[in-house]
Amino acid sequence: MKVLIFPTNTGQGHKCAALAVKEYLDTLGADTRIVDVLDIGRKKSGFFSGLYDGAVNHVPRFFGALYAFAEHISSAKRHSPIYMMNTFYTGAFKKMIEEERPDVIVCPHMFSAHSVTRLIEKHGLSIPSVGILTDYTCSPFWEEMRLDRSIVANQAVADECAAKGMDRSRLAPTGIPVSARFNRKIPKDEARAAFGIKKQTVFAVMGGSMGYGKIPELSAELVRRRPDAEVIAVCGNNAAVYEKTKSIEGVRALRFIDNVDALIDAADVFLTKPGGLSTTEAMTKRVPLVITMPIPGGEARNAEHIAGSGMAVSAGTVKDAADAACALLADPKARAAMIAAQEKHCSVTAAKDAGDLIMELAQSRKKQRGSSEK
Repeated sequence: MKVLIFPTNTGQGHKCAALAVKEYLDTLGADTRIVDVLDIGRKKSGFFSGLYDGAVNHVPRFFGALYAFAEHISSAKRHSPIYMMNTFYTGAFKKMIEEERPDVIVCPHMFSAHSVTRLIEKHGLSIPSVGILTDYTCSPFWEEMRLDRSIVANQAVADECAAKGMDRSRLAPTGIPVSARFNRKIPKDEARAAFGIKKQTVFAVMGGSMGYGKIPELSAELVRRRPDAEVIAVCGNNAAVYEKTKSIEGVRALRFIDNVDALIDAADVFLTKPGGLSTTEAMTKRVPLVITMPIPGGEARNAEHIAGSGMAVSAGTVKDAADAACALLADPKARAAMIAAQEKHCSVTAAKDAGDLIMELAQSRKKQRGSSEK
C-alpha cells in the first residue's frame, strides 16, 4: 500500500501528526512518504512558515483577529479566499499524484485538504483521501473539504464539525495522532534519572518548538512559589528565551529536546501552551496539566475545549498558571479527576486508529482496481 501524507510547516503540530501516522503505517509495511505540500512545484513552505511564526510571536492579537474573521466567513456552502489560494498549485499537486499513484492521500493540514478538494471537484480525483484536524475545534475552512474521511479529536469536536456543515458520516472521532512513545508510561524514577533530577517535586514548562509564551516569567514565578521544587523549562528553538531563562536561579533551562515523553513522565505538573499536538501528547501520558497563555485563535479554542472537558486547567496569566500548578500539586482529588477526564476524552490509540482507517481505504481502493481490471 502506498500512502502520501501532505502536511506543511506552519507550526509543528501538523508535521508531528503526519510522523505519528507514518510511524504506525511503517509497522504495517506500508510505503509511506511525507511531502510538504507548499514545497510541491515552487518551494514556499519556508516563506509561509516565517509569516506564521512572525504573526503568532509578534502580533498575536492581529493573528487572533484574523482567526475570528476566518471563523465568521467560513462556510460549507461556498469556497473561501484561502481555498482559492490553495488552487494555485493544484497543477503541480495533480502531476505529483499521477506520478506517485498512491492508494490513499492524507491531509493533516488545511492547505493540502483544500488542494485535494479542488482535485476532487474539478478533476474527478478518485483516490481515497483522509483529513486530520489537529486542534480541539472545527478550525475555519475545514467545512469546505470534500474528503472521504476527516479524523477529529473526539466526539464533541465531531459534533461541532457536523453543526458547521461537515458530513457527519465522514467524520472519524478517533483522536489526534501522536507518536507511540507517548503511549508508554516511563516509571517516574527512570524518567527523572534521564534528566538528573534529585528533588521530590518537579514542574515542567514548555512553549512548543519556538518557545512561545512567557516561559522565563512563569518559571521564575514557580521557583518563587516553590523554591524546594525542580523547575525545568524547555525553550525550544528560541535562543532569546533560552538565554533569559537560563539566567534565573533555580530554573534548569533546556533547548529543543527529543525526549519530551520522558520529561512529561518526570513531572508532577506539566505546563504547556495549548497547541493541539503538545496538549494531546501530555494528555495521552495522563499527567496533571496546566494550559498556559494561549495564542489567540485556534489555541484559545483548544484551551476552552480541553479545560471545559476537565482535561486540564487553563490559565491566561503567569500568576494564574502558577496558582493552578500549585493547587494541583496540593489536591490529589483534583489530579485524579483530571486524569479520569483525559482517559474519557483523549484516546491513546489515535495513531493506530488513524492508520487502520487509512489502510482500510487503501485496501478498498485496491479491490476496486482489481474488479475494474477483470
